[in-house]
Amino acid sequence: MVKDDLTIALYGIKGVYNYGCEAIIRGTEIILREKWPDIHIKYVSLRPKDDKKRLKGCDVEIIPREKYPLLSLSGFSKTLAHTIGIPFYPFFEENTEWIEDCDAIFSIGGDLYTLPSNYQDKSRFHFLKYLNNPRSLSMNYGNKLFGKPYNPLIHFGDLVHTNQKKFIIWGASIGPFEKSENAKKIFRTHLLNVDLITAREPTTKSYLNNLGIHANVENCADPAFLVSSNRDNKAKISDEIVIGLNLSPFSANQVFGKNETKIILKQTEMIKKIVDKFQAKIILIPHVISENVKDDDLRYLKLLKDSLDGKTSDYVSLIDADVGFLETKKIISQCDLLIAARMHCAINAIETEVPTIFISYSKKSEGMAYYVYRNNKWIIPLDNMKYDFVLKLIQSMLSEKEYLKFFLKKRMETIRSDAYLPLIKLNQVLKK
Repeated sequence: MVKDDLTIALYGIKGVYNYGCEAIIRGTEIILREKWPDIHIKYVSLRPKDDKKRLKGCDVEIIPREKYPLLSLSGFSKTLAHTIGIPFYPFFEENTEWIEDCDAIFSIGGDLYTLPSNYQDKSRFHFLKYLNNPRSLSMNYGNKLFGKPYNPLIHFGDLVHTNQKKFIIWGASIGPFEKSENAKKIFRTHLLNVDLITAREPTTKSYLNNLGIHANVENCADPAFLVSSNRDNKAKISDEIVIGLNLSPFSANQVFGKNETKIILKQTEMIKKIVDKFQAKIILIPHVISENVKDDDLRYLKLLKDSLDGKTSDYVSLIDADVGFLETKKIISQCDLLIAARMHCAINAIETEVPTIFISYSKKSEGMAYYVYRNNKWIIPLDNMKYDFVLKLIQSMLSEKEYLKFFLKKRMETIRSDAYLPLIKLNQVLKK
């Protein structure tokens, strides 16, 4: 029997400035309290003050995730391991005393266990360029100077087990690792030893099965699907067609590298063609607002809007504020359809029964689109945004809008039920 005063911790995300991460935490609380109403949930935060403000109304304890100074023994050993791959684990770079009071730790974040689409194993001396900023060292799973590559996420999971606690990968998309055979072997070994993996779309479960990982895997729906806002405010904001559009610098960088100007021009032209064809109002919708310009949707969408000519710009508005997941959902609910690069922006729309087209830059978005629609029709590959194809897809979605709204309403009943599927297996894991 699982004890009544169960304590779990949520670990892994960088902060809920990413609205998807906010939704994961809110949805996870809803799921866990269905089974254990008095459960104590800790969220280990790199930004405790900001995250506490954003998570207003969410009954979780926010505790600081504290990194040791770079010149401390732990900080130095992490950097050394990261750069040359010493064949033993160094001290972990963070204070992990909080683990002692927990029964289980959930690794959250959705897609932490993967390789970027533009990943390449680097030369054995790749770390030299990072000596001025050691905390920015990128992962390299091949051609290390000595021993094995070091991955702090895997190290953390092993550390949890060393402390005799359960380690759960929660609501995740995992893989692919094919861009590095070394990474594939390392992750496979780690994933086989995780107590429970809950896979949020069928592509992940199939991929893990192909790796021989299945006994510790359970289907689920992304926790964000359980986060609803006030449904009373769904009146359309215009008699014209209203299309929500979420584009992100992160997804563009994954596909096009550093050539941001090229993708801005391409996406600006796409918006112009959408406005010309449908006389539609476009709402540019940020879903991550970050100090990191490579991850900040708002800065990116401002650049995009400023690149539009006067005629097109009159049809385009921007959510030019940091309003959070729930307020963004209210705006999305007033759209006829949404086109989204961010996974959780798409989830935000689908939960409100707004037909959504996924801009795909990875297997996770393809898997989620298939999970929602049971087909791959409503996907735009980011690296192949041909104007005719996109316009035809929008036209098709508009013509099928009423059917799709009805379909999503029924589909959400199953999706919400799927979100609770892991509870049976989770209960079994916690009993051991």
